[in-house]
Amino acid sequence: MHSSIKALTLLLIFLLTPLAAQAGEDALYAAEAPDGAAFIRVVNADIKGTVPEASIGGKSLKDIEPLQASPYIYLPEGGYQLSVAGRSAQVSMKKNQFYTAVVMDSGEVMILEDEAFNNPRKALISFYNLTPDAPLSLKTADGKVDVIKGLDSMDVANREINAVKVSLGAFDDGQALATTPPVNLQRGKVFSFFILEVEGSPRLIVSENKVDTSI
Repeated sequence: MHSSIKALTLLLIFLLTPLAAQAGEDALYAAEAPDGAAFIRVVNADIKGTVPEASIGGKSLKDIEPLQASPYIYLPEGGYQLSVAGRSAQVSMKKNQFYTAVVMDSGEVMILEDEAFNNPRKALISFYNLTPDAPLSLKTADGKVDVIKGLDSMDVANREINAVKVSLGAFDDGQALATTPPVNLQRGKVFSFFILEVEGSPRLIVSENKVDTSI
């Protein structure tokens, strides 16, 4: 009798385990954002500490480390109040548009409009000048090839390029302010390069753009 019960229990375990595994696997894959959604992310440009929470439209991004960019989250188009680091900023979000909210070391929140991208044959570079200096340019680290020229302070510019592995640098005229290690710029993806001052010295941060539809 006991052996029959044990055999039945083992059989149920074997039958249910694949279902449980499948359920866990399905949980890893969030549904795609709906058509016409708008997207926003937060960049913590403050070296002094983590942004514990940024909230907008009933959604939250948490624990954004210094000099890091969160993934984008989506919301219906419309007007919103973004609350982050004890401050708030009004954001008017249009459908199919992307936005970056930058938390500066002063605590001020800057809203920048990004470029939507859907070209599987190219990579997109977005260059953000988060310093008071202008104009700044993004070039290959050796300074020989211009990628994005003459970017004003607190502005962003974009350029599509072929897939390549390359080191890039932020330049003030012919002087390199900061460079990156080699970055593998892949087709169909967007890479953000942020030039900012960290404790008085310029630093160039690179981040691959991602969208988190689970939030």
